[in-house]
Amino acid sequence: MISAAVLFGGLALRHKTRAQATLARSAANAYELADGPYAVVTIDQNLHDAKRNKDLPVRVLIPKTGSHFPIIVFSHGAGGSGKNYFVLTQYWATHGYIVIQPTHDDSIALRRAKGEPLPSGPRELIDEYRFNSDDWANRARDISFVIDSLGDLKQHVPQLKDKMDQKRIGVGGHSYGAFTAQMIGGALVDLPNGPKAQSFRDERPRALMLLSGQGKNQNGLTETSWKNMTRPMMSMTGKYDNGASGQMAEWRKDPFTYSPAGDQYHVFIDEAFHMSFTGALAQENPELANRPVVARLVSRTDQKAVFDYVKIASIAFWDAYLKDEPKAKTYLKSDSLIAYSNKSVTIDRK
Repeated sequence: MISAAVLFGGLALRHKTRAQATLARSAANAYELADGPYAVVTIDQNLHDAKRNKDLPVRVLIPKTGSHFPIIVFSHGAGGSGKNYFVLTQYWATHGYIVIQPTHDDSIALRRAKGEPLPSGPRELIDEYRFNSDDWANRARDISFVIDSLGDLKQHVPQLKDKMDQKRIGVGGHSYGAFTAQMIGGALVDLPNGPKAQSFRDERPRALMLLSGQGKNQNGLTETSWKNMTRPMMSMTGKYDNGASGQMAEWRKDPFTYSPAGDQYHVFIDEAFHMSFTGALAQENPELANRPVVARLVSRTDQKAVFDYVKIASIAFWDAYLKDEPKAKTYLKSDSLIAYSNKSVTIDRK
């Protein structure tokens, strides 16, 4: 067995070499890779939904200076929480966004705190959400409730005074959260043992981002689910980002493939894993020492570069469609990110 020291020594050497290669790339092709100009404050708050008799924890990231920022509501993956994805959501906030991250009922941390039964492992967790249409609906209602509650949130969080532009809202998510974002965007869902083509659409978000989103024949999605998805949308996946039932990464392109043309983007990152989009694999991760198979796979890729591509593509999309930045729209329609990645990234547009 390869020792952790040898494994991570090799990983560090590879990362050093690849980091040098990254520095050699043209910065002009990177759009906004570095953190933005705003320092960020992080606030944890509970919102009470009287209609559902439910408390919804939210984490709010707020630029300390400036005003009238667009809002991104971001939905976590199965079992996660609103406290995850910090390295990505903080990056967005430094570029002038209010980011709100609700913690949904499937959160392991939330369920543990409530003393609720927990799934025995990842497979049981996945099976819970794949067939639980009540949870699908509750997640979508969480997002709409957050948007409903922006005025109340401002009253309870003084740091939000004059900060939010409630006419410029985007919704995104990773994995199960990407499915939640699709529902908010108007994807039609066949409920198990229930009505077909159900909509949970919320008209207020202007743009949608799907990181590791679902395709047809899962979670009630069909080829016609996306026929009304007319708002700007970016989906992302990568070669190692397989579906819960073993679907190849190409399956995650379905929301792009079956949605109407117009401001639609699909980003494919050659070396991306399912967790590459969270930023966790781009950082030193001692837990990988206990998972040698995963560590070996990760060590063969440049996860720092992969996450850089995620950051660049995502901030260009938000800037283009929540800030109406001409520079960002021009960037998205160019091949600059493809060039910057040495063709590790491909982008489909329509």
